[in-house]
Parts: sequence; structure tokens; C-alpha cells
Amino acid sequence: MDTVNIALFTFFRGEDETMKQFGYKNYISQSKIGERFLKALREGRLEGTKCSQCSTLYYPPRATCKECLTDKFIEPSEFSGKGKVLSFSEVHIPPAGFERFAPYTVTVVDLKEGGRVVAWVDDVTDPLKIGEDVLVKPEVIEGDRVIYRVLRGKDITISSEELAVTEEFKVKAKRLMNKVAIVTGAGKGIGREIALEYAREGAKVVVAARTKSDIDSLVNEIMELGGEAIAITCDVSNVEEVNRLVREALENYQRVDILVNNAGITRSALIAKMTDDIWNSVININLTGTFNCIRAIAPHFMKKRPLGGKIINFTSTAAKYGNVGQAAYAASKWGTIALSKTAARELARYKVNVNCIMPGYIDTAMTAGTPAVYKEQTIAQIPQMRIGYPVDVAKIAVFLASSDSDYMTGSILQVDGGLRM
Repeated sequence: MDTVNIALFTFFRGEDETMKQFGYKNYISQSKIGERFLKALREGRLEGTKCSQCSTLYYPPRATCKECLTDKFIEPSEFSGKGKVLSFSEVHIPPAGFERFAPYTVTVVDLKEGGRVVAWVDDVTDPLKIGEDVLVKPEVIEGDRVIYRVLRGKDITISSEELAVTEEFKVKAKRLMNKVAIVTGAGKGIGREIALEYAREGAKVVVAARTKSDIDSLVNEIMELGGEAIAITCDVSNVEEVNRLVREALENYQRVDILVNNAGITRSALIAKMTDDIWNSVININLTGTFNCIRAIAPHFMKKRPLGGKIINFTSTAAKYGNVGQAAYAASKWGTIALSKTAARELARYKVNVNCIMPGYIDTAMTAGTPAVYKEQTIAQIPQMRIGYPVDVAKIAVFLASSDSDYMTGSILQVDGGLRM
């Protein structure tokens, strides 16, 4: 059996008919069917939908049957991933982000059950043939992009040797095994994705947010992945609630190794029209909230044995460059940088690393209401020609929480696709 290397396929871009019928906006998981679809992909499965009335199968999944013109009979349906090569063409000049694959072949696979999948294939020593039997399997999900693996051969099965390598890789990949992490603002967006990535990397995660239903559902998702997590409601601007968060985390796990200060809000107003309420609410959550959490965890880090810990704070490119109408937000995020550098100096003797992540334009609930014209203008300025996704930031948060970043403190890692070089 030959294995074609992993390749990248852009999935569900733009407000097309399928996305509208799912209720998608810019992020697949904003739909219940989309959440299920992503969960299946993360588990290595292709799950479409089927109309039980007319037996029509759909991949990608649809929420409404084209034949019956109703969503009453739509139900999930497992797809085998088997199919035939429908067409392919060689690409020599790749779009931004695909340079490392060039030259490569873009392949359309007609799935056996219905529907089609597009895969980017590189290093094809044995040329593809129209009508060739193949198997497609999802391996990595990044925002609205899917990386598929294309298998070739008569039986189209994964060898025992290949499975052994995969399992060995999974074990080695758990960089946060047995670590305990607190993630604030974990109910949505970046915080939620960080908590999930930490769980996949072996950490026990204490997820905190103001909305209990959000973090309860996150804990359930982590447990379904085979991870361990607890949910604690917390308003980081409230000192008593922050102290309770740290206390309950220590009561449950006896120690904390990682603190992620992700909780944040934005409220826009021009300086001349900004009220005390707008200014204070943003500063209290974004800056004072981060301070409250660092102050609460510092005594534990100073006395825990063995010494060591990771604190990851969130700033923004708005802190560095400013944004019209976001004086409070930009000020709070610049203050977070100064706070982080001071904490890095004070806690270095206790082997605690304090670093910042500076995201650019990331597709989250916070940015969902951004006018389409502004989004398009921003994306046009990004060298990588795409918006960022929570998983792009979560991967950096894993690096900063792991031993790979032990010789970094007081640093700022900018994650913006090159927008603000």
C-alpha cells in the first residue's frame, strides 16, 4: 500500500448555500450540526447527513434535504471515506501558505456514498489515475480548514506498522502530561480552544468563566476526549471569586502548574464619548482581572516543590498600534504587557515563566459582529491571506505552557499572520 502525504484543503469558505442552511457565519462550530461534524473529523471519521425520507446522502453534511426541501428527516450518517479519483491537476505556483507543498497535485475524490472531497497531494511518485480507488481520512482541523490524508492501494487499509507509529506519536505528543492548568475566559473562542488543546496534551484543566453553561459543556467535551477537567464560575474582576478559583483548583488537584489569563472583553467608544462605566468595565476585566489572578497564584508558585510554573497573559495588537474607538481595550492590553514583564522579573527566581500572547484578528465571538467590509479590508492586509482561528493561538499557548519555552520569560509572541510585522 502506498501512502500519499498529508495535504491541505480549504473547507467551507464564504457565505455559500450550505453554510447558510447550517446557520454558519464564519466558524463551522457555530452550528449544532457543525459541532458534531467537527467532532467526527477530530475522531478521524467522516460524518455526513442522510434524509430518511428519500435516502439521499450528503457530504459535506446538509441541514436541509435538496429533494424533500425540509429538515424534518435529516439525520447523521457515517461515511466510509472510500471513493474514486474524479480529477486532478498539478500546481506549480501555490497560494500563500502552501509553498512547502509545491509542486503538488490537487485531487477531487468522488465519495462512494455521495459527495466529494478535495485534497492537496504532494510527492506523488506513482501518478494518480482517473477512477483509481482511494480512501480519505481527516487528520487535523484548523478553524474552517481540514487536512486530509489520502490512502492508496487495493485493500485501502492502514497497516499495523503505520498504526503503531501513529499510537507512538500520540503518546510522545502529550507535552503537558499530568500538568494542572487554570484557563480563564474558557467558555468561548480562544480560551475554549486552549482548554481543549491542553486536555489533548494530557493536562488536567480547570476551566473558568462567568457563564456556567459554557464551561459545563466544555468539561463534557474534554471528558469525551478522554481528558480531565472541572468547571468553576469566576468573574476575574472580583478578588474574592479569583481567590476561590485558585483555592478550589488546589483542593481538587493539590497543585497548579499553568495559569492562562485569557478572560477579556471589549466595549467600543470614541474617547470624547467614553463613559466611566465603559472604561472601568474593560480595565477591570482585562487588566485588573489579570493582576488578580497572578496575585492569587503567586504564593503557590513561590512555595510549590519542585519550583516552577507558567503564566500566560493575553495582550493584543491593539495595545501596540491602537484602534479607533478602543482606547480602554488598547490601554488595558498595553498595561498587561507592563504587568507581565514586571511579574516575569519578580517570579523568575521561583522558576516561573511569564509570557504574553498578542493575537491579531482572530475569528471569535468577540469579532463576530465586525462589519464584513472591515473584515475584508483586514484580510487583504494579512500576508498569509486569511483570518486567524482560535486553534492558531491555542498551539502557541501549548508551547508556552510546555518545557519547550523554559528559557523564555517576559516575551511577547505575536500571532497575526504577519498583519503587524
